[in-house]
Amino acid sequence: MFFLRMKKWLAWLGCVLFVFSANGFASGTLTELERSVKAVSPADGIVLLDEFALKNSNLEAEQQAKVYYLYGQLYEKTRQLDLSIDSYDKGIELVRFLPITDVLIDSHLERSFALYLQSNDPAAYCVDRKQALVYARQHHNAKLLAKSLTQNAFCFNEPTSIHKGIALLDEAMAIVNKDNLNVNRKAMIYNATGSLYRQAGLHRRGYDSFEKAYQTWQSVNDIEDMFNMQYNMLSEAISLGDWDKASQSVEAQFSLAVMSTGDNDMLFFSHLNAGRVALRTYDYDKAVLHLEKAISLNHTTQEKYFISSNYLYLSLAYMRSVEAEKAADMARIFKQDDSFAANQKSMLLQADAIIALDDHDPVNALNKLFQVIDIEREINQSVIDNEVISSSLDHHSALAEFENELLGNRLAINELSLASAEDKERINELKLSLFFVVITVLFCIVLFLFYSRRTFKVCAQTDFLTGLANRGYTFKKGQKIIEKAIKKQQPVSVIMFDIDNFKSINDRYGHHIGDLAIKAASKRTRRWLKKHDLVGRIGGEEFLIVLENTSKKEAYNIADRLRHGIGTQVFQFDDVTVEFTISLGVAALNEHTTSLLGLMKQADDALYRAKFSGKNKACLAA
Repeated sequence: MFFLRMKKWLAWLGCVLFVFSANGFASGTLTELERSVKAVSPADGIVLLDEFALKNSNLEAEQQAKVYYLYGQLYEKTRQLDLSIDSYDKGIELVRFLPITDVLIDSHLERSFALYLQSNDPAAYCVDRKQALVYARQHHNAKLLAKSLTQNAFCFNEPTSIHKGIALLDEAMAIVNKDNLNVNRKAMIYNATGSLYRQAGLHRRGYDSFEKAYQTWQSVNDIEDMFNMQYNMLSEAISLGDWDKASQSVEAQFSLAVMSTGDNDMLFFSHLNAGRVALRTYDYDKAVLHLEKAISLNHTTQEKYFISSNYLYLSLAYMRSVEAEKAADMARIFKQDDSFAANQKSMLLQADAIIALDDHDPVNALNKLFQVIDIEREINQSVIDNEVISSSLDHHSALAEFENELLGNRLAINELSLASAEDKERINELKLSLFFVVITVLFCIVLFLFYSRRTFKVCAQTDFLTGLANRGYTFKKGQKIIEKAIKKQQPVSVIMFDIDNFKSINDRYGHHIGDLAIKAASKRTRRWLKKHDLVGRIGGEEFLIVLENTSKKEAYNIADRLRHGIGTQVFQFDDVTVEFTISLGVAALNEHTTSLLGLMKQADDALYRAKFSGKNKACLAA
């Protein structure tokens, strides 16, 4: 700790020394300024630059541009993106009409990265990258040329232009190999390669390339870039449907977020990605939990694209959880971002469809879904393009050779031709699979036309596991039954019951058998009741029955028959034989209790007594 403080104090001391000598500034002093800034945190570095008082110095234009470049990088690291972009603007304006310099190229490249973080829109950030490449080709700096080529490759992200991006990466690889550039250049080429493979639909190779980039940055313990590669690996794992890899990536992201120091948005992205995986694996409660947590961390990130995207993912999770109103609310918040990337039209249409459904306009909602399918079909048709695939496979061959040369192991790659042939065969299979997927999706949409609002309403009222009424509908319908009985002065009774020793069933046989036990209990219960009787699942293994025009005594007899019917039944689940019992509590409407919640409280107390007097019993409320 003492040495860390001493290092920081020395950095401040160095800054003070060159602040006093600013009027006689030399390039060597600028180097000292850079060293001092790098020795402290980004926030402290900004303070150092502010104390330097650039406007009062006698720096030449190029040296001033370098100071603004330092400002831009520090603001970028602290995610003050508007200030970062403004700093790069000032530096570029100072040197744009001078002979080409390193700082001019670097400023264009870094400004493009800040714009990427701000918008995630190629139309916004690729202008600077293209200009940087024009300058780099006229300049004599192999490192900057390789960097410009690599970053420009990301701009060819349309399926029909991917081969152009691959050509740039081939050129960058030749430079890196010839000039033996550092590990970051190698990792960036792997990263860009993975991005292009992803656009070409070669997700397995995309994952492998991102993993190589991750391992390369891991060798120098670059936590931020390691995290970014895990994010990319997760996206590819989702596209592949490889949920083991996706889960591993989410765990790695949370671990890296813990390892990171200072203020950052890694925890925000960890929860966002955990929510995406849960959404795709149909665990909607878990998806809602993580996505809501990510929203609570919005203040930690400046990446507006992902903040807005999170609202759409949460909207989809709510919709799949049959919480349509919440889904529409989130979709409307998502749509408030007027600057959301226009190239993500599919996401915009999904939000429009959810909002249209909430506005009672199912035809418009359906048309939006058709448009989503059309977009996905066009993308897949563009991906399956011989020129794109041929370029991707050729580049994969070049990348394999490039890696071997960098490692000094020029190994034979004779199996590459076989791998290419296998890939082409997979592509043919993909074409056929795509045809059937499109037909299947269209068929599902046609079925959707036959669903009425009543069907949607029934789904919203039904427990997904048992087919009984769900908790919300049971409470709402049950209260209406109580109010009707009071008005007509008719008796009403309620029965609450749950499965005895349910935890031991889960522990002994597993949650799958536990779910089957719940389903069996609900099925047997429904068989013992009249059609108009209300029965719902209100908890894990807990059920509520509301009996219209039924006295307390009659309800007790029904409860005891139900207890006996389940307790004497032997249930066969798969290869497992299970016997279980239930305990019940019975309560009836009286002058002291006029609400469903009040009756439930009395029935729950009776159920408690049944549990603690030996279980497998039915008890009347006092």
